[in-house]
Amino acid sequence: MSFSQAWDAGFKSLLIFVGVVFIWLIFVEPIWTNRTLSTPVMTVIALVAAAAFFIRRRRQCIVEHRTADAEVSAIIAEDN
Repeated sequence: MSFSQAWDAGFKSLLIFVGVVFIWLIFVEPIWTNRTLSTPVMTVIALVAAAAFFIRRRRQCIVEHRTADAEVSAIIAEDN
C-alpha cells in the first residue's frame, strides 16, 4: 500500500467515522433510552466501521499490487 493509497483510505475512514456519528446522533440518539451508554456504543460502532473500511481497502490494494506484479512478470517473460 503506497502512501497516497493509505492517505486516501485513512481520510475516507475518518469520513465514515464522522458519518456514522452524525447518523447515530440524528436517528438513533433520540430513541435510545440510556443516554450515558449511547455515546460509548456509538463510538465503538463508528470505530469498527472505519477500521473495517480501512482493512478492506488495504486488502484490495495488496491484491491490486500482486495482480500488477504478476502482469508485469508475464510481460517480461513474453519478451524473453
